[in-house]
Amino acid sequence: MAVPETPPTDEWRRAASEHAVAGDWNACRGLARKLLLVIPRDPIGCYFFSLSAGRLGNAALSGRSASWARTAIPRPVVVPLLKELFTLQGLAGGDRDALRRAVLVSPSEGAGQFNLANLEVRREKYRAALTLLRRASAARPLDPGTLGEIARIQGLLTDGAHPGAAFSRALVVSPSDFGTLRNMGLWQRKQDRSAEGARWFRRAVTVNPTSREAQGELGRALLSDGHLAEGWPRLERFRLPEWEPPIDGLPRWDGSLVPDGALLLWSVDKVGDELLFSVFLERARQAAGRVIAVVDRRNVALLSRLHPEIRVRATLPEEDPADPDWKPVTAYPLEFAGRFFSVKPADLACPGGHRSLPRKAGSGGGPLKIGISWKSDASLVGALKSTQLADWAPLLRQPGCRFFSLQYGEEQTELERFPEVERIPGFEPFGPTLAFAETIVDLDLVITVANTTAHIAGCTETPLWVLLPTGFGCSWFWFRERSDSPLYSRARLFRQPVPGDWRPVFEDLGVALAELSAGR
Repeated sequence: MAVPETPPTDEWRRAASEHAVAGDWNACRGLARKLLLVIPRDPIGCYFFSLSAGRLGNAALSGRSASWARTAIPRPVVVPLLKELFTLQGLAGGDRDALRRAVLVSPSEGAGQFNLANLEVRREKYRAALTLLRRASAARPLDPGTLGEIARIQGLLTDGAHPGAAFSRALVVSPSDFGTLRNMGLWQRKQDRSAEGARWFRRAVTVNPTSREAQGELGRALLSDGHLAEGWPRLERFRLPEWEPPIDGLPRWDGSLVPDGALLLWSVDKVGDELLFSVFLERARQAAGRVIAVVDRRNVALLSRLHPEIRVRATLPEEDPADPDWKPVTAYPLEFAGRFFSVKPADLACPGGHRSLPRKAGSGGGPLKIGISWKSDASLVGALKSTQLADWAPLLRQPGCRFFSLQYGEEQTELERFPEVERIPGFEPFGPTLAFAETIVDLDLVITVANTTAHIAGCTETPLWVLLPTGFGCSWFWFRERSDSPLYSRARLFRQPVPGDWRPVFEDLGVALAELSAGR
């Protein structure tokens, strides 16, 4: 009777360790699986299976196998691996207790403190994270990742000079650390220093030119300072790869005349931004000849009214054989069409100006009729752009003015506290934007934060005052250090002097409104 061959388990353990050192995690996982099939409680097999599963992106499997290994493997064997197993379990499921145990097992190693700090950041416990990061830095004082993370957390806690100093220290240690370079740029932009931000983003994309996020951040910084020629293509590298035209296979427009067929401009942005970028429609029509625009359904009627020579659609209709001149033969995103005719902000103005909608009735010399909107629901920066209706209280007491709510969303509670703000009968802010526009053109003035209301007023040439934040919350198309807008001829801009401080803005609004009321 033949004796079964003994599996080479020692060789598999050694090879799994070598593959782990080399970063070949597929081979490491394969050997760990073979070990566990032969010896289900093998400590090395358990460890390398958990480790490789985590490195290959299967966090749940890594965490489960690490937890099983700690309980199933004999204690004397587990002790040398406890830190790694606790760490794998903690990273897999955001298990704070497991990460704390990893630190307790090996308190002098900075990696455990660093991992626990990252979890505290996700829980928005920034001060606890900063304490842990400082301990990690004491354990490994020249680690650029730790120094860069300290600077980033300081930036979340304060707008002072400390984050910049911390980033600088991190870059002295590692001048080419991509994450720190990018974070330095983000911090500079938060302080409304776009040129400095662009300088650091440029260094970041030199280190990692494939980072779409860094290219987009560089593009926005350049555009906000009016450097359109370079800013457009940078921002495109961030946005365009994920965009596909409504018709598969259409080549991208190159900015030239389209003699046979039509240019298709399509949009994937929100309703307000579509109205903003509709300023490009007339220029595109002049360049290409015929233009079809596919936009949000809410904007079709308004844009058709403002641009009667452009075919505006919510969806692309079936091809009309009797109308071959309007067959789409090339396409481009509406948001970036300006790159073909805009090298400086002044070029963005709509040729011939925007078309205005007719007013139903004049104000007849009575009180100024003013529509107001005080919040933005933008997902990322809405809070930075928004105010509280209570901030407007001094403005609402201005004599000779009637105020009407143009605010969308849940505004009932705030309005109950301020009866000075009237409701407009039948006003439906979430309906077609044409109805919204026909409501506001009968007002003498719209005062609003940077939201959809601003763009509806701007594109219909309704007198408009816009409250703008400083730093991240201010979109590039408002540019910097301007009190007017090249996009909206009747807009006046009121800017925060420092990030987060709206008081000077409302003081300036009060003076301007008193002057306007007195001049009637």
